[in-house]
Amino acid sequence: MRRKLLAFAVPVAACMAWSNVLAEPLEEIVVEGSPIVEEHAVKTPSAPGYYKVMMSSRVSYADLDLAQPTDFATLERRIKEAATVVCDKLGKAYPESGPNTKECAKRAADKALAEATKVAASRK
Repeated sequence: MRRKLLAFAVPVAACMAWSNVLAEPLEEIVVEGSPIVEEHAVKTPSAPGYYKVMMSSRVSYADLDLAQPTDFATLERRIKEAATVVCDKLGKAYPESGPNTKECAKRAADKALAEATKVAASRK
């Protein structure tokens, strides 16, 4: 009887613990890079052969207190590094698709930093 109870209780407890983990909001910023500048994209997305290339990377701030300027600076550095990596990969995979890696990385980092600033402001 005791084994049956353990066989039932352990998986139930594990599921309950896992559901609590899943309920926690993820503490990360998504950095999205695209070699195509939206203003210069093809005007008719339904045209044959048209597609927009995008790549993303998740940057965690779970170990940081974003209310602290030094921790926010750490997140900013992580975001810029992730943007550079994403855009470098895109530039190598699609060399003729748009602006250079530096421009792509700046746009991706700026967008992600705007999100990070909102998160930091909500924590003060």
